[in-house]
Amino acid sequence: MKATDIRVESVEVTFDDERLSVPLHLSKGVIEAITYAAVTVRARTRGGGAVQGAGAILLSDVWAFPAPDLDHDEKDRLMRRLCRAIAAWLQDDQHEDPIEKGIRLEEAAVMLAVQLAGKEPLLRSAPMPRLAVLNCMAPFDAALHDAWGAALPAPLYAAYTAEHLNRDLGAVLGADFAGRYPADYLGPRRRGLFVQHVVGFNDALTPADADPQQPAAADLPADLTSWIERDRLRYFKLKLRGQSPAEDAARLIEVHAAASQAMEAAGAAGGPRLSVDPNEAYQEAAMMLEVLDRVAAEKPQALAALDYIEQPTPRDLGAYTDTLHEVAARVPVVVDESLDDLDNLDWIHRLGWSGLAVKTCKGHTHSLLAYCWGRHHRLYLTLQDLTNPGLALVHSANFCAHLRLNAACFEGNHRQFMPLSRSREQAAHPDYFQVTDGQLRLPPDMGPGLY
Repeated sequence: MKATDIRVESVEVTFDDERLSVPLHLSKGVIEAITYAAVTVRARTRGGGAVQGAGAILLSDVWAFPAPDLDHDEKDRLMRRLCRAIAAWLQDDQHEDPIEKGIRLEEAAVMLAVQLAGKEPLLRSAPMPRLAVLNCMAPFDAALHDAWGAALPAPLYAAYTAEHLNRDLGAVLGADFAGRYPADYLGPRRRGLFVQHVVGFNDALTPADADPQQPAAADLPADLTSWIERDRLRYFKLKLRGQSPAEDAARLIEVHAAASQAMEAAGAAGGPRLSVDPNEAYQEAAMMLEVLDRVAAEKPQALAALDYIEQPTPRDLGAYTDTLHEVAARVPVVVDESLDDLDNLDWIHRLGWSGLAVKTCKGHTHSLLAYCWGRHHRLYLTLQDLTNPGLALVHSANFCAHLRLNAACFEGNHRQFMPLSRSREQAAHPDYFQVTDGQLRLPPDMGPGLY
């Protein structure tokens, strides 16, 4: 037991309706409107001190809750209802460190989702997926770590040690982690994070490609070349349609050529670094292999610029009849939607995935533990986003700044889709919302918690 262990006394969750300035197209659907869930917890340490913590995340039903029989409003209402149930469960809880509390919170959220399914007719035939449960839990988990950080005598990420935590990682991740703590896998805070820019499968690549009839949204550039001119970008994440390997290979080559030319004109050295995200649209690994074969034959320079592939195949691991080993032998392939349970980490590894896409929208505790598992097993690690605006982006950026990643970039695509959102939170943390020479330049120090 530690003096900094916290016990929650009250929880507040609020929801704000947000509209994207530009629609975000995924293979599962289009996101035009979304809910921003913000959580405040008031807690007391074992030593008697009063602390407060905040957390926030977008409730992304299109990404986390792909139920074709339910519309956005129905799924959003169900996710909000689960958030309220989580808030009630957290009230007046026991003293724990945030890792202990985060693990129990995830277990409780899964249980609460089962209970909700028994009350909601819409969920009786299709229960809420575990990924959506994690998404609902995430702002509460962030608020717990933030409140704990307020009680610490040291910066939060440096405090994930035996001095401040009650149990080592062996209690959670198995005997291989005995005597190890999260801080053993973290690095010193980085001040600069290269921004990874999302290129949608419908996005214009040059001013000539842009639709002149399309009104400018929030004074945003209308094409990739103009984005590169404005922000001197180097890292790009391509959203592939996932319907035709030939089409996707051609798109990868086209984007590489346009980015190369724009970077040269902008004086951004080194050439573009790419990743691709089919958002699980390929039904089998062979389709992804065909994309790689076509690019290798037509434009090997584009293939050489490809750092990794994110979740090319469906999320349901139980339905897999083949593995990702052949893909991973060519280009690292990282899991996203399929990682919704830490118990599946070893299974994912055996299926041939090269590594993990860590995302705070699955919960800070969940993401931190998954990252530690991946580092310990020398997997390929990236930090991915959920179009996080406001405080959610600050959390994700600070998290990224302390991770030792294989892809040295931070996916911060709020600036493309939600640049006007959460203006007060942006004003409170201005450095996190300004891109200079392709990078976020973070402040030298964080506050006492996550922010």
